[in-house]
Amino acid sequence: MSVKKNILVSLIFAFVITGFIIFKMRKKENTEKLGTLLNKTELTNLQGDIFNSKTLDNKVVIISFFQTWCGDCVKEQPNLLKLKEKFGDQLEVLMISDEPTDLITKFKEKFNSGLNFYHSSVKLKPDLNVTAYPTTYLFDKKGETKIMKVEGINWYTPEIITQIEQSLAQ
Repeated sequence: MSVKKNILVSLIFAFVITGFIIFKMRKKENTEKLGTLLNKTELTNLQGDIFNSKTLDNKVVIISFFQTWCGDCVKEQPNLLKLKEKFGDQLEVLMISDEPTDLITKFKEKFNSGLNFYHSSVKLKPDLNVTAYPTTYLFDKKGETKIMKVEGINWYTPEIITQIEQSLAQ
């Protein structure tokens, strides 16, 4: 009986420690600044032009790190497009992948997306600390993280719309 009890206590302890580590990692990711994040990579659009991050100064920005094979990335994209259409030039949405440009182009064409797609010069997982796809950030005008979500969610919700509106009002 005491061996079973020791195993059970050890398992509970392992789950608690694992949960704490995951919480700390997510909290660290949630404090990422836009400028710091973009300084870790060079982005090129699908025509091969280098992205100038200064164009994002004083703007509300959504960045979605995605992969073309990712089902949640596909599900998330229409909601991000609806947000872009709702807020127009007040909101920038950047779809970023480290996959080859031809795959990103096919993905964009397949879904007839009006979003801006970019190729990252560095690998998303090891170099930008992306742990799962999609990893999506909402940054306010100051480049501070307002929302960070790992894996797909519905981005077109009253709560997120309010968060964008509040960020625009800053």
